[in-house]
Amino acid sequence: MVEAEVGTEPAIADPAWIPAPRGWYAALLAGTLPAFTLGMVASALAVRLAFAGWALVAGFGYALLLRAAWGRSWSAAARAALVLAWGALALLVFGNLVARHGETLDLGYRAVLWPVYSSLLTRPMTWQVGAAALAAVAIGALVRVQLVRRRSATA
Repeated sequence: MVEAEVGTEPAIADPAWIPAPRGWYAALLAGTLPAFTLGMVASALAVRLAFAGWALVAGFGYALLLRAAWGRSWSAAARAALVLAWGALALLVFGNLVARHGETLDLGYRAVLWPVYSSLLTRPMTWQVGAAALAAVAIGALVRVQLVRRRSATA
């Protein structure tokens, strides 16, 4: 083991490394926390690991897409369009899981969270409408990106 000289700072493994801005951590938390919470709660209520697996895939995919967009220095609207489209796809898959395991999810929801029970949350259509809403917002963000590009190209 080589000892460091007195008065010198230790070398960093990657000298080009810089810490991520706070916005990165806020965006990461804002996208993964709801997916993990929804998936784990649904998994506990329905006693199905499929919901936990969905949460892991949805959160991991969100983090990868956000990192790719952030690393390429995309605008905020472009990053939002990408992750909102991913969220729409994730909610569509969640709606499919609800359709498949809806009865056990409903029973668990009624048994454990009966004070706040709403049958609306155990219907696949609810999650499909949520996916459609996220897709519409993603399309709106894409339109904004295109408008900004056109304005900057003509200026």
